[in-house]
Amino acid sequence: MDTLKYQIPNDAKYFSTVRLMLSGILNILNRDIEEIEDIKMAVTESLNICHELTKDNHIDLVFEIEEDKNIKICVSEISEEKLEASDDLSLAKTIIDCLVDESYFDGSKFILSKKL
Repeated sequence: MDTLKYQIPNDAKYFSTVRLMLSGILNILNRDIEEIEDIKMAVTESLNICHELTKDNHIDLVFEIEEDKNIKICVSEISEEKLEASDDLSLAKTIIDCLVDESYFDGSKFILSKKL
């Protein structure tokens, strides 16, 4: 398994760097453009949620690639309770659920999983 860790300031202007890095990772794995765009959209929505719900100065992301078969993306510091209480962010969670195979919470980490 390959693991990549990335930390950005909690500022929306840096979200495009995450999208660019994710595109590069998925391109190396020979994914088609539609799949790349779907995963990028899901990650962008999770970054939007994190940006709205966390007071931290940064956002931590971990990308885990399991032998070209699965990618897991962990986004730090998203409170499940705060997300469920926010009507404004429920659409973002719905979009994520439509674009990835699985999304769930592990403590304060929000995990997106997609079979490749």
